[in-house]
Amino acid sequence: VDASEAGAKFVVTASRDSTVKFWDLETGFCDATVSDHGDWVRCLAVRPASGNAGESDAAKQENTTTSSLALVATSGNDRTIYVYNAHEKREKVAELRGHDHVVESLSFLCSSLLPKKGSAASRPTTSAAEGASSSWEYLASGSRDRTVRLWTVANGGSCLMTFRAHENWVRGVLIHPSGNHILSCGDDRSIRVFDIKSNRCLRTIEDAHPHFVTSMAMHYTLPILVSGGVDHAVKCWQLD
Repeated sequence: VDASEAGAKFVVTASRDSTVKFWDLETGFCDATVSDHGDWVRCLAVRPASGNAGESDAAKQENTTTSSLALVATSGNDRTIYVYNAHEKREKVAELRGHDHVVESLSFLCSSLLPKKGSAASRPTTSAAEGASSSWEYLASGSRDRTVRLWTVANGGSCLMTFRAHENWVRGVLIHPSGNHILSCGDDRSIRVFDIKSNRCLRTIEDAHPHFVTSMAMHYTLPILVSGGVDHAVKCWQLD
């Protein structure tokens, strides 16, 4: 992989060996190994840095607010979500607990654009998550305990709300680029849309696939959702 073309210096991997590794794209060597998890690490999510693209690594380290840091969140069989500063020392900035079963999926805000000063993503929300900085600080998680949780990674991290609409394991979660909704899928064969402001399930697509819905991805600029399932099918959904 060409680091300049990839637009990144590192690749992050999670493994059944309970570790998370940071790989240097230029040398191909492992740059750091994180061993906080006590079991299989099944999922991770990465958020790019904001507002400091022209700064050196040392300068980025001086700015310690989570809203400007590049972050990596990881979780899995031990049910704990760890959030790390992706630069240099990879310090742990949050440890989130609350799920009662394996965590299958994590997601930061789905956006290829960094939040700009004065933008919706950089302004405080007026939802139940009010006072928790902004949607840029959101992290969503989906678990085999059938819940979807919304967290803030600001100020050490905390759970903002829990959605309990799914009837089976939750396999995938996404935070919509608007920062207003969470999308999820799972073994109940449904895709669901949760409204963060009202803290409720806004829409349900029943039998989205004839078998378990195991994964989702969203286009960064177009209102298109893609889902995959055990039925060997990939479906594209036009969002409202």
